[in-house]
Amino acid sequence: MDAGNGIPLTDFARLLAEEMGAECLCPGEPGRRVVGLAVEEAVEGWISPGEVAVTDRAGLDAAFLKSLAATGCPAVIWRTSPERPHGEAPELAVSLGLGLLRVPAGIPLRRILTVLSDREGLLRRSHHAVRELLEGAGEWNPEEAAERISRLLGRGVVVEDAVGRLVASGGGGSLREFLKEEELRASRPSAVDETHRDRRDRYARLPDGFLSVPVERWRVGGRELFWIPLGSASPAGYLWVDCEEEPLGTGDVITLYWARRVLEGALGRERIRLETELGMRGDLIDDLITGHYGSVDLLLQRALYLGADLSRGALAVIVDIDDFARYLERRRLKEPAVQELKRRLADAVRLQARQLFSGFLLGPRSDNVILFLPPSPDAPPETLPERALELSGLVQRYVRGLLPDLTVSVGIGRYREDPTELPEAYSEAEMALRIGHRIKGPSSVSTFEETGTYKLLFRVLQESPGELESFYAETVEPAARYDLRYGTELVHTLLSYLRNDASTSKTASELFTHRHTIRYRLERVRELTGLDVDKSEDRERLALGIKAMQLLGRAPERPSSLADR
Repeated sequence: MDAGNGIPLTDFARLLAEEMGAECLCPGEPGRRVVGLAVEEAVEGWISPGEVAVTDRAGLDAAFLKSLAATGCPAVIWRTSPERPHGEAPELAVSLGLGLLRVPAGIPLRRILTVLSDREGLLRRSHHAVRELLEGAGEWNPEEAAERISRLLGRGVVVEDAVGRLVASGGGGSLREFLKEEELRASRPSAVDETHRDRRDRYARLPDGFLSVPVERWRVGGRELFWIPLGSASPAGYLWVDCEEEPLGTGDVITLYWARRVLEGALGRERIRLETELGMRGDLIDDLITGHYGSVDLLLQRALYLGADLSRGALAVIVDIDDFARYLERRRLKEPAVQELKRRLADAVRLQARQLFSGFLLGPRSDNVILFLPPSPDAPPETLPERALELSGLVQRYVRGLLPDLTVSVGIGRYREDPTELPEAYSEAEMALRIGHRIKGPSSVSTFEETGTYKLLFRVLQESPGELESFYAETVEPAARYDLRYGTELVHTLLSYLRNDASTSKTASELFTHRHTIRYRLERVRELTGLDVDKSEDRERLALGIKAMQLLGRAPERPSSLADR
């Protein structure tokens, strides 16, 4: 079988490895060229110079290998089982300058013979793929592109975007359903152990050169999964390919090579559309929360244009990046990377919100994402708070997987039925967010309903911070200073005592401490602050003093086990 001027032996060996898992026992001389293949026969002249010998022999002896080397054979393909001992064959091949490649005995002979054959046919397939995929591709969305690629491959495919959304599929939904059930995403490789992942380029040789496609293989749940990045340094997305019935062949590599370019363009156009839409949503949200939206009718029309029905009011939710300034300082991100991070967060929040709500309004603002969640037949008003809490958990888990070194906090306002009260709905969510972050720290989820008296003190903090400082100094601060100086737990004990409805026994049980010790600590609080926990008015002042301490960020760290003094 003639292959024209031939190909380098190294490229030939790579083709065998890519297409049928050949094992290289000896690489041979890299500069030699392969012009064809010859199957061993019991006749003279069965092999010519430059042809690679294909044999099924039980063993390769020195006489056989020397006879091949004498004819100008560059390499031997030994079709045998991997378990069969190769003896001294590799050493003999090295000494003779022969390449030695072992392929599994189960590989059909016709597959080996086609390694160098029909290169013109592959070129025709490449031209066909170009016509089918590139002509008119400028108008396709990801779903249309996926269907066309699936038909050309004869396989199921799934398209994942850069933030983990499965945005399109073709050729049936079994692969998509498996990815959903196992929560697998190429954008989150940490979900699969490294020992179950490997990545290498797949090649197809055409008469005028090679085409290559990077393919990653994952082994999950007894199944092998394959995906291809769409783009290089910063992928625009990923293409999953169903290889369960049949492994990837050379023709598939050609189709995938051109499919990558089509999908990169389709996802790029989709990204521009989404960024434009996000900008419009952001403008509307800016106008809404500042009250600069003109008439209510105009507000509702603008919201409807973006797919959100706010005519029955909404509940506001704010998803905020924790300590974003410190995060940027630590990572030293440039402005394009910062904007990409914000976009990915907005996409992640929208993806999770779609699972629970319809017709909502979402937009980015500074370092947070704002949502207005209106009621719907699937989400009546009374269910909105509970669903908003569920959404908060989904978003936090998703962000941890997408951006492991980033955390977000969430503030949830009350449902406001009147659209004119939506600015107040936002203000409530913002207050819940800020109070929750001060009280609970990063990754907090707080509702306006649960803020209680904190919101009264928070307003004092905003309007007259000095007044809140004075109140703290008059109540809890002396006990907090004592704790800091002597390593005691007076404030922690007081907090537990108030939380347990002024029950000494419950407090002792919670702190694993004797009741006499609890009474002793509370007496020390009285001596230091002048406020007696046994008097209801003093107890109320101490409770407010602790809340003021938390809002001011003065909560002392709990000390290690040191004796009370």
